[in-house]
Amino acid sequence: MSRVYLNPMKGGRTYKAEFTIGSGSTRRRKTKTFDDQKQAKNWIHKMQVDFDTGTTFEMANWSFVDYYWHWVQLYKEPVISPNTLETYRTSYQHFKRCMGNVKVEQLSRNTIQRFLNVLGMSHESARKDLMHIRACLRDAVIDGVIARNPALGELNIIADPNLTKSDDKKFMAISEFKKVRDFLLDYDYQMYDINRLALMIISQSALRVGECLALKYEDIDLLHNTIRVDESWDSMHYTLREPKTPHAVRRIPIPPKVALILRHWISFHRQSLFQLGIANPQHLLLLNRRGVLTRASSINTSYHQLQKHLGITPKYSTHTLRHTLASLMIGDKNVSINYISRYLGHASTMITEKYYIGLLPEQIEEFNNEALRVISE
Repeated sequence: MSRVYLNPMKGGRTYKAEFTIGSGSTRRRKTKTFDDQKQAKNWIHKMQVDFDTGTTFEMANWSFVDYYWHWVQLYKEPVISPNTLETYRTSYQHFKRCMGNVKVEQLSRNTIQRFLNVLGMSHESARKDLMHIRACLRDAVIDGVIARNPALGELNIIADPNLTKSDDKKFMAISEFKKVRDFLLDYDYQMYDINRLALMIISQSALRVGECLALKYEDIDLLHNTIRVDESWDSMHYTLREPKTPHAVRRIPIPPKVALILRHWISFHRQSLFQLGIANPQHLLLLNRRGVLTRASSINTSYHQLQKHLGITPKYSTHTLRHTLASLMIGDKNVSINYISRYLGHASTMITEKYYIGLLPEQIEEFNNEALRVISE
């Protein structure tokens, strides 16, 4: 029997709608609260229609794994990039391994926390999984599959420390960063040095690797010393694509010395490709001597080799250059957080603050000394 009645929970919405089918051990029930009695009755009517047509009500009895993948294919795959789709696919494999045949209607905060407890992944992987669970279940509530989102409460991300990147790997010491920067600015680039040239550009612009690989001759404005970013190279699928968000489309300044290096490179690159008989119809700045763009992983490998060459412990990834540059700018009171956010291509300053506000090793030492001074006075 379905009904609408006054919500007995104090502080909640006024009316509670209850939709019930079956009886005894086969009885199934859904409830939802409303501020308006008419809305509550309309919801019950919709539940009845859904049950009669075998649509959303029955989805509550699906396994979460099956419902999640159905949701990804319906709502996400048509509008997200191939790389982003891979993150949803990875979460799917994690859910399949750890959640088995748990049904959508059986999901609870406890179930989700147990999943996070046994996942055994890095903090970032676990964070993405939880983000995908929350988004999927939020739509399940909107579609009437479940009455509430059990993932909305506080949940703890339990990460494997051996897989989680520590702060000393996210940020380089300023002295080490300058050693890398100076080496790359003074290097004489040849056609077999594409990876190092990419590292030089990233170290002077904080571009993402995909953004750097997608650069074309015309993106380098040698008159105004700027770089235009409006595409990204997908190394996994070998294709140019639009940036992740509209905010990633931007124009950023580069130092005069970098502009001079790129001026010489463009001339040298055009001539070298012509001599090698390699066409470059898209005018790609970093097309190599085999006529292809290198993989992001190859640039990362080159960066580890460069660290060894310079006597630096090879623990930093290419993305560390972006982290370090961002932290250097954030540490300068003359550069606003709004500008830094736009410079990095973030959708909001909240993202900049969340991922890039960190203390570089020298800054930690400086603040330690200041703290001791205050304590001693």
